[in-house]
Amino acid sequence: MGYVVLCSGGIDSATLTALAVTEDQEVELCFVDYGQPAREAEREAVRSLGHHFAAPVQELQVQGLVISAGEIPMRNALLVTCAAALRPDAALVGLGIHAGTGYRDCSPDFVDLLQRTLDFHRDGAMQLVTPFLNWSKGDIHALALRLDVPLSVTHSCEASDDACGACSSCADREALGVG
Repeated sequence: MGYVVLCSGGIDSATLTALAVTEDQEVELCFVDYGQPAREAEREAVRSLGHHFAAPVQELQVQGLVISAGEIPMRNALLVTCAAALRPDAALVGLGIHAGTGYRDCSPDFVDLLQRTLDFHRDGAMQLVTPFLNWSKGDIHALALRLDVPLSVTHSCEASDDACGACSSCADREALGVG
């Protein structure tokens, strides 16, 4: 059993990893390559975070999806179900979603629906953990600084392996002063 953190290599999942580690959880990172434009930079960031936190990294690949930059409908549902399939023995699946995005799959309703799905398939033995659900991006950034998260190795761009500077994730990093 353990704690599988869905890790995209961004600030939120890196901070969730640090939080899980500080809670003395047995942490494993799960990176899913579903054809996203920034997958190589995300993969490298996840590997760096795994090394930093001494957490094993599992990588999954989903093929056949048509993905473009920006919002990816049902992305978090895909990620959670991939983690549940990868580690059916895991007790906890962590997802670093937060308030203020406007995305349906970052809402309390989404968490409730996904938890009910996990309960159905895992007889209540798997918990979806979303500690930042009602937090702002600034709150997560402040926690990242307190936990000494290596933000310099994270990657948060929806459009490219190189920061595009124009997407909402790049705008968040700029607003937070994260280079």
